[in-house]
Amino acid sequence: MAKRYLVCLLLAGLLGAIIAPTALAAVYNLPANGDTVVGSDKNAAVKMGDTATNFAQRNDIGYYQLLEANPYLDPLRMSTASRLLVPHQAILPDAPREGIVVNLAELRLYYYPPGSNTVVIFPVGIGRIGNAWQTPIGELTIIEKTKDPEWRVPQSVAEDMIKRGKPMPEVIPPGPDNPLGAYRMRLSNITYLIHGTNHPYVVGRRTSAGCINMYPEDVEQLFNMVPVDTKVTIVDQPFKAGWLKGKLYFEAHRPLREDRFYYAGRYDSLWNEVLKNATAERVASVDLNKIVTLAEKETGVAEVVGQVAIPQTQATVAAT
Repeated sequence: MAKRYLVCLLLAGLLGAIIAPTALAAVYNLPANGDTVVGSDKNAAVKMGDTATNFAQRNDIGYYQLLEANPYLDPLRMSTASRLLVPHQAILPDAPREGIVVNLAELRLYYYPPGSNTVVIFPVGIGRIGNAWQTPIGELTIIEKTKDPEWRVPQSVAEDMIKRGKPMPEVIPPGPDNPLGAYRMRLSNITYLIHGTNHPYVVGRRTSAGCINMYPEDVEQLFNMVPVDTKVTIVDQPFKAGWLKGKLYFEAHRPLREDRFYYAGRYDSLWNEVLKNATAERVASVDLNKIVTLAEKETGVAEVVGQVAIPQTQATVAAT
């Protein structure tokens, strides 16, 4: 098999999606005193003719993020809902606040503009499981930025599409049929990119062949903000805990499928480690029963599970 230069095809099918107007991603001030919770959740109206895709895009969240936060929603019957929860509150990933941080488990990208004390959060799509097309974990950098890129279809992708009965040309020029969209940022592992898409329904899902894809509006915003040589840290953190104004928050996303296989549905060690790290320097009264419930529900919504119990100079957790 020939070397794959760009493994980036969005493999979710060829159905079109309604392009809904969407606001640019919000910019949040980083909290003070070591706190790690930003943003706030909201409720948004479902409009006539909405699909799950254009509702998610209009509110700048991903597809599975919408379904996690609204577990009773039938995405094929959007008209049965009048308002839906839009989870815009987030606990910052346990990673350096530098450059770009992508948390695969929550399908979000965090950008920390240098010298600004702010963070910008975007929904993303990532690589699917199988055929070595998972998005890699680790530290990379942006080595190139291209507007209106052409796409040279990797042989591995071309062969996969032939098996699906959908043969492709060797090169797809810039334009509305290009799966890379209008903006491409090449990573230091040149097989992988951060790029736009001509099919917004893939954002917030695992459908790519390893690349990180974004809504057209979001990738344009990010493209214009990040310089070449920006650090990109990719992590996998389905459970997060953090502080805001003396309250302890916990956020649980459904682990990636490969993690579900590995842990066989038992995630106690994962969330216990997260809780231990979050309370290492702040003694807290913690509702462990609520944490267990949130870990089981996997709604992706940050909720209060405890509060500072005694002065922060001590370092034990008082569980209730």
